[in-house]
Amino acid sequence: MPSSDNESQRVRPLLIIISRSDAVSADLRSRTRDVWRWHAASDGRSDAGSASQPGVRSDVPDAGSGDAGGRSFRGDPTDPDTYEWVRAAPSVTAVIDLDAAIARQVLNALRRVRPDAAVMLLSPGADAENEPGDGTLARRGRLRDVLRVDVEEELERLEAERRGYCLKEFAAGPDVVPILIHNDPDPDAVSSALAVAELLGGSAERTPIVTLDPMTRPENRRMAALLRISVTEITRDELMRFDRVITVDTQPNGMQHEGRPRFAVIDHHPPEEGYTTEFKDIRPHYGATATMMTEYLRAIDESLINSDLATALLFGIRTDTDALMRGVTAADVAAYAWLQIHADVQLIRRFERPSYSRRMSSAFGNALAGAEYDDELIVVHLGELRDTESHVLADLADFCLTIENITWVIAAAEIESSLVLTLRHAGKGPGAGTLARAIAQMGGDGGGHETMARAVLPMGRARELLEGEPDVPAIRRFVRRVMAEGSSTSRRGLRPAHPA
Repeated sequence: MPSSDNESQRVRPLLIIISRSDAVSADLRSRTRDVWRWHAASDGRSDAGSASQPGVRSDVPDAGSGDAGGRSFRGDPTDPDTYEWVRAAPSVTAVIDLDAAIARQVLNALRRVRPDAAVMLLSPGADAENEPGDGTLARRGRLRDVLRVDVEEELERLEAERRGYCLKEFAAGPDVVPILIHNDPDPDAVSSALAVAELLGGSAERTPIVTLDPMTRPENRRMAALLRISVTEITRDELMRFDRVITVDTQPNGMQHEGRPRFAVIDHHPPEEGYTTEFKDIRPHYGATATMMTEYLRAIDESLINSDLATALLFGIRTDTDALMRGVTAADVAAYAWLQIHADVQLIRRFERPSYSRRMSSAFGNALAGAEYDDELIVVHLGELRDTESHVLADLADFCLTIENITWVIAAAEIESSLVLTLRHAGKGPGAGTLARAIAQMGGDGGGHETMARAVLPMGRARELLEGEPDVPAIRRFVRRVMAEGSSTSRRGLRPAHPA
């Protein structure tokens, strides 16, 4: 089972400093990155242009601490092998402070290993201008003299700019590069896909937004209609005919055959396996993919975010973070604040309120009346729903989480020959996403965040696992059993207070 969101945050981005000056290292500290400083040869010889030092492995950095509170690594900085150890890092940013000729060699060597690395070049012979859009900042002078803003903000801007450049490079060439979002897409997925399309500058024909399953929630359909966002439903076979696909707010697990299509992935869900990718930006600690796309566009050109796009992105962050009340970072708050200034907030109020038929209102009430409580867990069952009514599950689950002393919610319904479980979790440690993936391993589909997730089981398999027809007691016993057993992969379990 993939690690929880809290665990994924322990793997931090890297800031690499390649300089002979202690002053540069002293000026560069980071709140959010692990800092590593290149350690030059101590015998007066230059590492640059020569083989790595005898006895020093260039693929693994020194374990000891380095200057300026960071750690050190050694090797020829112009040799790509020196940077092999950074290959698995979530992201890499480098500050290179060397003579111009060597600095360019170092830049090329690093990008051989990590093409997505953002780089700040400081050199007496550096170009005086930015290199627009490719995530490289070349400046003459000392670090303190060249920065326009706080060093952390400058590095974040460079990282976003480099990611945007690499994404454009991936999408260049083919006539059509579809942007795939998850089944029954939500505002975060739709708005983020719209932002990718704007970043790529393509028409709706060249960069269509596609999904394998239609949008069902009324507020999501209203958003798409009012903002004139086109989302096209396609089949898996149609998807496989494309050469390149960009997945947004989802990952293409199991969608490749012999390396096709080629994928680029932008997502804020925990990393999945079962696919290869040429561009990957996965940040599970972020509250919304819309936050990531706001960073992309602001770094490259803020004017790309018009009022409609700002409105969509703001609604995406708002829904995925429960108006900044669930699983947010400082980046989510910053993006939300900036978008709120540029968005049409009145328009958001028109499509954020869900509407229910009288039948759905009665089903909502009946489900609550028939709920079962098991210590901190509540299980509710809505019975049979049409696909167009499935949005009520999430609303019911969110409501149940407000009940006193409840930290686990299971909201269930039968929808088109499947048992659908909408999960919520308000505690710490392995949560809703972990439980959903454990259920999926039993013959269904599922995933999500540790606070909110969804699992789907074919009805035949659901009856086998529940040992009968789905009802509240059977679902409660099944969920408690899965919680107690945990994943067959991790064996960690979900440690329920009182397993049945």
